Amino acid sequence: MMPAHAAENRAPVAIVGAGPVGLSMAVGLARRGVRSVLFERKEGTNEHSRAPAIHVRTREVFRQWGVERRFLDAGELRSELILHNTGSGRRRLLTIDLETLSPEADRPGLLVLEQGRTETLLLHAVRDSGLCDVRFGTEVTELTQGDDGVRLFFRRDGKAGSVEAEYVVGCDGAGSFVREALGLSFEGITYSIRPMLADVRVEDERDALPWPRVRNGSGGFTFTVRLSSGLWRIIRLDRRDPDKGDEVPDEELNALVHQVLGPGPTERVWANRFRIHRRSAPRFRKDRVLLAGDAAHLHSPAGALGMNAGIQDAHNLAWKLASALDGGDEDRLLDSYDEERRAVVVGTVSRYADFITRTMLQSPSVIRRGMFFLWDRILRIHPLRMRALRRMTMIDLHYPPSPLLADGARSAGVRLPNVLLRAPEGGAIRLYDLLPYGSALIAFGSIDLPADLPVDEVVRIDRGAHRDPGGSLTRLIGGKTGWILVRPDAHVARVGTDPAAIAPAITHALGRHR
Repeated sequence: MMPAHAAENRAPVAIVGAGPVGLSMAVGLARRGVRSVLFERKEGTNEHSRAPAIHVRTREVFRQWGVERRFLDAGELRSELILHNTGSGRRRLLTIDLETLSPEADRPGLLVLEQGRTETLLLHAVRDSGLCDVRFGTEVTELTQGDDGVRLFFRRDGKAGSVEAEYVVGCDGAGSFVREALGLSFEGITYSIRPMLADVRVEDERDALPWPRVRNGSGGFTFTVRLSSGLWRIIRLDRRDPDKGDEVPDEELNALVHQVLGPGPTERVWANRFRIHRRSAPRFRKDRVLLAGDAAHLHSPAGALGMNAGIQDAHNLAWKLASALDGGDEDRLLDSYDEERRAVVVGTVSRYADFITRTMLQSPSVIRRGMFFLWDRILRIHPLRMRALRRMTMIDLHYPPSPLLADGARSAGVRLPNVLLRAPEGGAIRLYDLLPYGSALIAFGSIDLPADLPVDEVVRIDRGAHRDPGGSLTRLIGGKTGWILVRPDAHVARVGTDPAAIAPAITHALGRHR
């Protein structure tokens, strides 16, 4: 039997960094019954808002983890975003109706919530699980890998210690110690613009102003949203003087508040200027150490995609680590994380953020006016509107072929649409409410399934069972009879019509040993 002190210094998974991604990693592992230890150099979570937007796909992740309700109660869900131009007669500039996505997503909308609050809610979920040892004020100083594990050395209150783990996940941000310890580069670009970010409090009638609010001037672009009662976020991009220092003088901030919210007393919460980057590591895995979030990839804040992409990294990786710890095929599982997330984040998310940055943030005001006009026209054409909204809300991020997803297989890697089904008793129910945070098989028609399938749930779509009135699910298989194998992250693993192919598909797509 292992001595008590030795057990305290061992963990299946060690996580470095307790921002939104590291905390999400701990929650995702705990939901699969996996213990972890979480190290954070700072003494607590972030106070300021930084990333204040949670997209539809991230809310679906929280829903699977059983924590979405906490976030909905704490934030403000906006199903319609009307951009108000604070100049030009204060007219409506653009209307984005996210409710259009309701056939494939539940309560589609942008959830506005300060990052500090997001981290607090995730920390509560981590502690509620009882499966994670959270160590704030602890700096990881060294990492060594062996064939059967990883040792992390740390320092806390001037005292040194170490922990052994089977796997380590670096979620420690753009200046990642873990990434540097692995000797991985962080190639990319730094944009020439230096946005100003500020949070201010207003306690008068201005707090009731409609938002988001934008001001598109010849010298720069200002974007303003209301984070919570009395608290507003201001983002300013000034093309005239990109070399200003980090500090934002009160007179400059007050002038901006006057422009976008109007005159009146204002409390400065915090303000700063910062560089924005587009960078990524060449790979997200090196043996038993993996990278997630800003430690693996860094994007422009345009589109509010960075934090969301990091949380979705954790969603993809958590079930794979749990499966590897449970005797699964480690290399196929963890290599699939590397290949799938790099393809989606670097190949899709980063390019989209870069496009918005170059066309909307780095361009002259006349180009921005043209882009707003173009977006207004695109959102009036249904197929183009659906494509644009799916990209904006991150529900179009489908995985490419990987060690778990067969090349050329129909629908493999597609995010399973959260359709509204007709329940047997006649009521309506969302598909995701029938799925576990585990594997599932959706069977259509009168198909005969093998006995004792090694999946966590079987859902029947047929007469006398649940029905799919819109036909979105049958379109995935290309017919009315067949099956869909669903991964724990709610992406399609494989579809088919032959019941005999289900067992081999489970073995391959869920990373089990052949």
